Amino acid sequence: MLEEHIQKIIELRHEAPYSILGPHYVERERMLTIRAFLPGTERAYVLPANGSVRREMQRIHPDGLFVARIPGVTMLEYRLLAVDAAGQSSTFHDPYAIHEPSFTHADGQALQTGTLENLFAKLGAHLRVKEGVMGVNFTVWAPHASRVSVVGTFNEWDGRRHPLERHQSGVWELFVPDLGLGELYKYEIRNAEGAVFLKTDPLAFHTEVYPKTAAFAYDWQRCHDWSDAPWMARAMETSGWELPVAIHRVTLRESTAADPEQVATYGQLKDIVLPWLSERSFSHVELAFWSDGETVAGYFTPNPRYGRPEELMAFIDACHQRDIGVILDWIPPRIPREGQELSWFDGTQIYDRDDVGGRLAFDLERPEVRNFLLANALFWRQVYHVDALRTDARTFVERLQGQAAVDGLRFLLREDEPRPTLTATECADLIAGCHTDPHALLGPHPLPGESGLSVVRALLPDAEAPFLLCENQPRVLYPLHWVHNGGLCETRVIGQPESLRYRLSATEHGRTWTFEDPYAFAYSIFGDQDCHLFAEGNHYRIFEKFGAHVRTVRGVSGVNFAVWAPNARRVSVVGTFNEWDGRRHPMRLRPGSGIWELFVPGLGEGDLYKFEILPRNGPLFLKTDPYAFHTETPPGTASVVYDPAGKHQWRDGEWMQRRAGAKAWERPVAIYEVHAGSWRHRPDGSFLSYRDLADQLIPYVLEMGFTHIEFLPLAEHPYGPSWGYQISNFYAPTARFGKPEDLMELIDRCHQHGIGVILDWVPAHFPKDAHAMAWFDGTHLYEHADPRQGEHPDWGTLIFNYGRHEIENFLIANALYCLENFHFDGLRVDAVASMLYLDYSKKDWIPNKYGGNENLEAIEFIKHTNAVVHAQHPGVMMIAEESTAWPNVSRPTDHGGLGFGFKWNMGWMHDVLFYLQKEPVHRRHHHDKLTFGIVYAFNENFILSLSHDEVVHLKKSLLGKMPGTEREQFANLRLLYAFMYGHPGKKLLFMGGEFGQPSEWNHDAELEWGLLRKLPHRCLQRFVADLNRLYRQEPACHQVDFRGAGFEWLDAGGAETNVLAFLRKARDPRETMVFVLNFSDQSRKHYRIGVPFPVEYRELLNSDAREYGGSGETLAGKGIMAEEVSSHGYAFSLVLNLPPLSAVVLKPAPLVLE
Repeated sequence: MLEEHIQKIIELRHEAPYSILGPHYVERERMLTIRAFLPGTERAYVLPANGSVRREMQRIHPDGLFVARIPGVTMLEYRLLAVDAAGQSSTFHDPYAIHEPSFTHADGQALQTGTLENLFAKLGAHLRVKEGVMGVNFTVWAPHASRVSVVGTFNEWDGRRHPLERHQSGVWELFVPDLGLGELYKYEIRNAEGAVFLKTDPLAFHTEVYPKTAAFAYDWQRCHDWSDAPWMARAMETSGWELPVAIHRVTLRESTAADPEQVATYGQLKDIVLPWLSERSFSHVELAFWSDGETVAGYFTPNPRYGRPEELMAFIDACHQRDIGVILDWIPPRIPREGQELSWFDGTQIYDRDDVGGRLAFDLERPEVRNFLLANALFWRQVYHVDALRTDARTFVERLQGQAAVDGLRFLLREDEPRPTLTATECADLIAGCHTDPHALLGPHPLPGESGLSVVRALLPDAEAPFLLCENQPRVLYPLHWVHNGGLCETRVIGQPESLRYRLSATEHGRTWTFEDPYAFAYSIFGDQDCHLFAEGNHYRIFEKFGAHVRTVRGVSGVNFAVWAPNARRVSVVGTFNEWDGRRHPMRLRPGSGIWELFVPGLGEGDLYKFEILPRNGPLFLKTDPYAFHTETPPGTASVVYDPAGKHQWRDGEWMQRRAGAKAWERPVAIYEVHAGSWRHRPDGSFLSYRDLADQLIPYVLEMGFTHIEFLPLAEHPYGPSWGYQISNFYAPTARFGKPEDLMELIDRCHQHGIGVILDWVPAHFPKDAHAMAWFDGTHLYEHADPRQGEHPDWGTLIFNYGRHEIENFLIANALYCLENFHFDGLRVDAVASMLYLDYSKKDWIPNKYGGNENLEAIEFIKHTNAVVHAQHPGVMMIAEESTAWPNVSRPTDHGGLGFGFKWNMGWMHDVLFYLQKEPVHRRHHHDKLTFGIVYAFNENFILSLSHDEVVHLKKSLLGKMPGTEREQFANLRLLYAFMYGHPGKKLLFMGGEFGQPSEWNHDAELEWGLLRKLPHRCLQRFVADLNRLYRQEPACHQVDFRGAGFEWLDAGGAETNVLAFLRKARDPRETMVFVLNFSDQSRKHYRIGVPFPVEYRELLNSDAREYGGSGETLAGKGIMAEEVSSHGYAFSLVLNLPPLSAVVLKPAPLVLE
């Protein structure tokens, strides 16, 4: 049996040389036997370490097997002395005398299951001290070899000298004493068929330059003293990639002119590349020192062609000290066949398999091979402090998917030769902006033929160095490669498209930014029902869908943009977030709806945006968002992302509850019409803000006694001199005065002080400004295509196409939005007459389908709007500015009316102003102008308006219209106001009229508040305040405005005297007021007026009182007793002295029945 083992040793077929060679104590013989196989040796001796006499060994086989038998000794420390035929001697420790395997049974089990993480510390050549002897421990995996020997200069490359012992796992091991660093070595391997060949150690840490392939015994722990501990500690804390990154790639090539992109030695990296990296603030440098197809001796060593390992370590250390990470190109997925040391390593393909293109690939079915690659990754991190390895996604999945993370190590996954995944046509459509569904191509998509991989595409024009980082793969970074010079790029990513959560990073115009990919979100704010209702014109909350809405999708906050542009070829959202570049964020068209939509993650409130639209014909253009809730301050025209929810905590609940149950027709309504930009200015001449108005306007309105404020249009408008009537953004309060929540605060505080707020609403027309709704999608979308239908010749504006349901929906929802979000108490609808008539102010027009001039679509829109508003917001006032004889304007729609609650009485205003502008001597010829209004006063629910329209465009101010001296002008104006407040109908007075501003209204300047230093203006102001108080306090002045029962003429025929007298009555007819007005400049003494009751009549107001600037000719004692003298159809009468141009208001004392 022993002879058989000895023969195997001689024939180099023994797997366990330690069982034969080295010292063995034989208990039966009480003798220590030492065997040594020393080919080429003539004599051999055992040299005991204790200095005793050397013992000559006996040759027991001519090939060089020697034995020494030492009786009575169980253990012996010794060295061997070998003498060759030439008499040369060498002394050395016996390799087989020290049997302390470094590779354990547990290591073998871990290797066989692919879990031996410290493989490079177990396999390979490692400097060790065993039993006090320094040497090198050699370990190699060659499971199918019949013998493995280590050879080198130390044994003259003789494989017979140092055969390794085989472990059960297929790992071979041998400790060779007395060897040191720098020894060249290889493994001599005999396969099962007996063939013998040399192989480089797969775990060699340093090798010769190919084509030489021997390895050096090398101790990486002693070759560099690292100084990057802070960097490494931070890397362990963060573990994953942190965006943004800026990576510079450097290639190493021999015989090249060195520059920052390619060098010839590791030393040049430190001398040339590192300063360049620091100057340009790169975060990482990527090193490529394996040329494509290059054969190398080992993959656990830097390419020796460019220097020693410690030189590379020094560069990496220096990078870390400057906060620069280092990326290394990892072992390629395919390795060259020619000269490949790993191939057929033990006579079989334990590492590799044949692959396409005549190359080899790693056999990843073997756990040991996967372990080899994992250990290689660990090696570069732990030994060279490399921060990341570069490979491709498929290779990463095949090699490392499912493996435990390598602490602190990251990966850069980039394809070497990526195949295009889109057709040329698809690329061209995306670049040209002709693709209506960019989500179908951009963002994450399955990668055909690649299970477990996806392709992510992004359109990033003008960007440089784009990267992708997955949320659940923080250690993996994906550079995107360009597939089209128009900015289309893509990368292969590990994972299924629906599960990917990632961010992109890119450098553009010198700025590096990180963002979520909009096309990774298939989010839509619209449902099919939304689209259906919108197309019908019945989506009353469409403002919650269109426009810009802050949303959180899959845990990511962003903004969903939606716009209706059915005829556009492409719509993009642009803004400061993408440098206003429409190529960056093309939107998706929802089929069949004309709705374009895109969720852009990372955006939020305050971001500026517009829509870039590519029409079917013509160049690109920008449009503001018709549904924007907020905009830039003009002259800026961009929309601003704004979320109204929660911006203001309303405190007007009591007011809103009362309003819902109130009957506005029976309540006092005295409206103060205000242009917010010119009521008052700050000391520096700038506008008051909404909050300034709350501080200053509310106290003033309370002092003046008005019940409501009506603001001229507050929606955003580009042209200030339009007074707000040429609206570009219907849903956005003008930013001239602040943010939307500031307007909410103003209205809220009005309500808390008992003041209603009415908004001037303009659905009749909109401006032609290029940034607004005109020609919105390259077609006449919001307006009519035919100018005979679509333009207002007087105003130079466009008319909404009310026949299009989507336009109707836009406007109705806008009305509801204003009422709901801002708590407006009413809408004064501007220019209703222009909506009702197709021929309004036109010479050339198109009749309706019946041949008439009625705008049937507009009529339906008006009715629809009023019906919805009254249903959803009971108590709200809908007021028509309508100047024609159209019937039933303020009657319910189910009674054949237009559905308004009120109508401006333009006829009364024109008639009365016409009358009062006449010199008193001529007024008797026009007395009907005062009385005609009562003929139709109860056909509608009228508001008597002295509005802004009457004090501009050379019409003069109200005071300026009045004839006579200054005193007479003020008297006439007081008379006008008294007549208006006594006449049936609610009241409206434009700002400045209350104190008699003599000049016309100037929208660029504030009111002439300095006039209040003059007594006549102060007196008029007091008169208006007292009129308002009287009006509010006396039910007869307001309870029955819209029925004949509330009014009765006493004297309507005094044309020659210019005197009018009438009664106003409350629901209780005993609540009566007597109004007597003298429009003559002559005093009317002892003027008898019939009255209904035989009681004392108390003077409540007299416009001629001194406190109002009059002569003071008022009733003595403020009262007068009725006489039992019939007059004007009554049995009782009063005799009054009527001063010139005066009005007196009397109230009868309660009637007491005896």
